[in-house]
Amino acid sequence: MMRPSLPGREYWLAQGFRGVEHPRNYEALARKLATPGSTVKVVAFGGSITQGMSDSFKRTWAHEAVGWLQEAFPSVKVTLTNLARDATDVGPAAMCWYQLMPPDTDLVLVDYSLGGCGKLQCAGIATALVGHYESFLRRAMRRAPGAAFLLLENFYFAEVTVRKWNNATASVTRYTEANPYYQTGGDMHEIFARRYRLPMVSTREGFYDLMYNDTAIMQELGVKRADIMVDDKHPNPRGHAILGRGIVAWGLRRLLREELRAWADGGRQPTPLQLPKPVSPLAAQEADADSYCAEGLALQRHVVDASVVGQGWRWKDSSNVAEACAAARAAKQPVNCDKWGAYNQGYGKSLELVVNTQRIQGAAGVLEQRRLVLFFDRATARNFRVGSSALAPAAWVQCVAGCSCEAFELGGEEGFYPSETAYGSTLVSQHPQCRVRLTIRDKGPAGNDYFKVNGVAVVPLNDTVNLTYLDRMAIDKEAMFLAAYKSWSASAAAEVHQAGLRGAAAELPAVQNVH
Repeated sequence: MMRPSLPGREYWLAQGFRGVEHPRNYEALARKLATPGSTVKVVAFGGSITQGMSDSFKRTWAHEAVGWLQEAFPSVKVTLTNLARDATDVGPAAMCWYQLMPPDTDLVLVDYSLGGCGKLQCAGIATALVGHYESFLRRAMRRAPGAAFLLLENFYFAEVTVRKWNNATASVTRYTEANPYYQTGGDMHEIFARRYRLPMVSTREGFYDLMYNDTAIMQELGVKRADIMVDDKHPNPRGHAILGRGIVAWGLRRLLREELRAWADGGRQPTPLQLPKPVSPLAAQEADADSYCAEGLALQRHVVDASVVGQGWRWKDSSNVAEACAAARAAKQPVNCDKWGAYNQGYGKSLELVVNTQRIQGAAGVLEQRRLVLFFDRATARNFRVGSSALAPAAWVQCVAGCSCEAFELGGEEGFYPSETAYGSTLVSQHPQCRVRLTIRDKGPAGNDYFKVNGVAVVPLNDTVNLTYLDRMAIDKEAMFLAAYKSWSASAAAEVHQAGLRGAAAELPAVQNVH
């Protein structure tokens, strides 16, 4: 195999690699890559870093990594299906988008350590997004049982401004600190990497000591941070090339080289592919069965036409790459970048949907419990704010015929989970014609009266899971944290020197800015 031609020493390239012994399905991947005439199918999942900023069909790190594979193995054909979507966390992928992946996929690239994980949302094993991440991996492994996986930990290279009262100058002094090293989803995701024998590469490990030090990054890579980054999260084309053909390609080369050497020596003993028990207590509560999902264009077959016409709902795509998505769909290319849905404006406007909450494909035995999930577009309402409102759009959801569920508010607050393709859920009974009504809700002067619904899903739950007291403690701990977070200001509390607390109070209302 060819070596990646990149700036940076072997030592630096190796920093981001998190290998495992006998990685899942890498022997099969190596053999296929070494068989002339083969077609190797690669699928990528993730957010805007993987989809591409502003135009979903630009080359991102995933394209660069696949390009390296093609150059390293010129006698095979390597294809890429990019199922990433900008500004989303892993939840929709766990419940819906994994089903877009071909069952004969050979390699899955996963990037979900950044989206939604910017404020400690992914720092505990029982947090919602960590549970969704494990559920996504389990469903994806069942969907494509022969696929190898490579997990990518991206990092938010932000700076945090800390204000402290300075007694000597009787004024506020500002300090700038790097985003804490621990502020990532990667540490929890690495637990799953070990549990399921999935290798991982990390931008945090490779770049953390470089991104905040232009002298260091110049010495290592011959560039400055501004030369490779659009902002604190997104690489530019040069940055994508360094990521995809750098630490990602280095990790793939190491993994495949080891498998090819073992093959030349007579091959490895077969390794078990049966999935172990889940790690996260939230993932453990979901059944090892496929969810049902109708999201985007597929939602149209579930809405009640009379409610659409009678209430004035319309269909639109609010994606910032809508034209590119439409062109790709017309060319029969697999895409997942559009945000098609039904939208309306006006308090009290309602939309009804009918969904089968009874039938679940692949369920082992009788699973009584289901979770009903509705997806909505959090960002679309930005153009319909009332005054200076920061509230997300809000709707009241209730089951009105056939099935029963506890009514709940969908949206309605500035989210702890900031995904633009947002979602809410409730437990629901089984029925082949479950009728659900969504009504735009008046949140008062600070609210807005616009709503756009993007999809519906039914997730089967595991009736037989036995949660230990430690599982329940982990779940309760995260619920307590979320409740405390919601009681705080949207910004973190100011770090005020205790001695100057009274003097600083007037000048520091409750602010620590995060850029």
